[in-house]
Formats: sequence, structure tokens, C-alpha cells
Amino acid sequence: MKVQDFIDSRLAELAKYKKQFESAFYFLEEDELFFIPEGEKWSAIECIEHINNVNEGYLPQLTKVCQAEEASQTEELTLTWFQKKARGWMSPLSKPEARKIRAPKKLQPRRIQNPELKLSAQKVMENFISDLSQIEKILRIIPHSPELRNTKVLSAAPPIKVKTLTGLEMMVPHIGRHLEQAERILKGGRLAKEAQVENPDLIFPTREAEKE
Repeated sequence: MKVQDFIDSRLAELAKYKKQFESAFYFLEEDELFFIPEGEKWSAIECIEHINNVNEGYLPQLTKVCQAEEASQTEELTLTWFQKKARGWMSPLSKPEARKIRAPKKLQPRRIQNPELKLSAQKVMENFISDLSQIEKILRIIPHSPELRNTKVLSAAPPIKVKTLTGLEMMVPHIGRHLEQAERILKGGRLAKEAQVENPDLIFPTREAEKE
């Protein structure tokens, strides 16, 4: 495929995720962001925290690769079999090609790693938007160069290394994967609140109640 077509496609996908995030998360109260409905393990904001954890593992490495001098450029790009498969595996679970993959503990929400650690929803959301911007910049550079896109970086599961293009092909759909999860969790929270209105004996837990 044409390199520019690939870049345009992935940038459009990122733009879609940004809009999806803004639509789902802006103007929510903290109790909604931190609520964990029955049957879920994470809150909605923890889904975004996990996306950030994965992205921030790749971004310093990818940014450094972008700084290489005198890299050649091509107009054509061919995705490997593994790159196509990896993209499918990391896609939202509503897609048939997606696979359930347990996140390494270090990439899971900090509450799971250490319940004493505090989480700022505002900071998580700011980091998410900042990371998207950096991914956009990287997407405009790496795919153009065979040397850059074939440079290897540590994956989200060290010590395994992957090509930079493979990393990008996992990172981008992974964002959509967990935005979908976050929206499902937010919907569960709304349903719980509606049930509380219908049955006042039900208690919609606050963050403080969850600590007890």
C-alpha cells in the first residue's frame, strides 16, 4: 500500500478515538469515572490509565527512533503477516479477530499494583490526550522509512522486541479496545444508578465507600 494511505488511515483512526473519548469522558463526575460495576474489574478511568501505561512504554523509544538522521524513504509499505495479526489481536473485543490478552501486572491500574497509590482522573485524561498527540507525530515519520519502521523496540511484554511499525500496529487498535471497555463500564454505572432510583434501598458506592 502507499505509505501516505497507511498514515492517513491510522491518523483517521486516532481522530475517531479522540472524539470517542471526548464524547464519553468529558463532564463526568469522579464517582462515575471510578465506579466499578458488578462483573467488572476496572473502573472507566482505569481503562484510560492502562492505555496510558502501554503507550508510555512505547513512546520514549519510538520518539528516539524518529530522531535518527539520514533515514531513507519509500512511497510503498507492506505489512507483514505478524503485523496484520497483531493489529487484529489488539482490536476491540467486539471484533472477531480480537483476542483476550491478560495485561502484565505492571501495566494494570495502580490500584491493583498498590491500593495505597492515588489516581488523579484529571491527570490521566490529560496524559491520554498528550499521548495521542505524540502518537500522531510519530505516525507521520516512522512509516516513511524502511530503516525506522524496521528498528526494534521493547514491546509491552519485555524482553520481547518488535519492529516499530509492529508496535504502532498494536498501540493504535489497543486504544480503541479499552475505550470500548470503558464505555461498557460507564454504561454499567448508569444502569446501576437507574436501578438505585427505582429501588432506593440499593446503594451506589462512592470512592470513599469502596475504600472501606
